[in-house]
Amino acid sequence: MNFQKIIVTGGTKGIGRALINQFLQKNCEIHVIARNFKNQPESDNLFFHPIDLSQSEKVTAFGDNFLKTYGVPDLLINNAGSGAFYEWASFPEEEIYKQCNLLFLSPVLLCRKFVPAMAKEERGTVLNVSSLATIYPLPFMPMYNSFKTCLSSYTRSMMLEYEKVPCFIDLILGDVCTDFNNNVHKQSNRQWNSRMKKAWEQIQKQLLMSPNADVISRRIIKIILQNKSGVYYEGSILHRLFFPKIERFISFKLKKFFLQRRYFY
Repeated sequence: MNFQKIIVTGGTKGIGRALINQFLQKNCEIHVIARNFKNQPESDNLFFHPIDLSQSEKVTAFGDNFLKTYGVPDLLINNAGSGAFYEWASFPEEEIYKQCNLLFLSPVLLCRKFVPAMAKEERGTVLNVSSLATIYPLPFMPMYNSFKTCLSSYTRSMMLEYEKVPCFIDLILGDVCTDFNNNVHKQSNRQWNSRMKKAWEQIQKQLLMSPNADVISRRIIKIILQNKSGVYYEGSILHRLFFPKIERFISFKLKKFFLQRRYFY
């Protein structure tokens, strides 16, 4: 493993936890950023930093302190994320800010702090986890779709600016069978209309039929170890191979028809 000092956001469960389990086997120094750390593995190589990334004002101070205390990381994985499921007329304003901070602004601020330091030392990799929802948006989750799209675009912009070092990976992730849906902030079920009910049933079904985090994490490690910038698709075979390819050939009108049929009928 070429990466000895690693930062992972959202590393207490799901993909993040599975990646950390892989890194621990390689004797890496791992720094985990999350809100709480219940039932986590114990290791001398594992360091926990309690930060709520939906409050982005804390991120820059963390970056300064990290560089002073631990030095420049070899690998930054911006993995933390959650969704908000509301019809637009009822979408809480505070959820808009939280989604922006968690899914876009905090990852960008972490990159702002660490990427120049990586470039100065001529080493390092940044993996930003975006989503297949950037291509095929999820209904009633407009902020999740939008800010994951922003993160994907930002990552590709950095590939232009930093031609060689650090490497930037835009990981466009499809559904993975984790407890992601259990943590989605949702409008009260009593207020759901029939379209919301049908959409959420399909979102749940997709997640339960998806590969688990351990399988995906092993493939992500292989991507990281290539040490090169790029856009990669992960998830099921459909997510990795089929959906990205047909995107090139179908119009927005046809895509919209497909998504409406999938989620509402």
